[in-house]
Amino acid sequence: MKALIFNNKVVDVQATEFEVAPTMSWVDCDDTVKIGFSYDGSTFTSHLPTDAEIATFEAEQQAKANDQASGNTKLLGLGLTQAEATALTGYTPPVEE
Repeated sequence: MKALIFNNKVVDVQATEFEVAPTMSWVDCDDTVKIGFSYDGSTFTSHLPTDAEIATFEAEQQAKANDQASGNTKLLGLGLTQAEATALTGYTPPVEE
């Protein structure tokens, strides 16, 4: 595979080279290199999130959703209507089908 480099970034990945502007250059790479990777002259670096980072983000999003639903339930338990709770928090519970 060949990575097309422009300003230390991979802007294309192809099986074969083609003519490009003098400010760009082709570099040999393996099939794991993707558009958007950085290239420092010898090493490709991914800026994609790792599986662990994705799992952490998803867990944080789920915790936030759980906290919103819990807080909403507590406000309703205090006697507020759903409209009042939504006006205070901006949270609208999902519509069940």
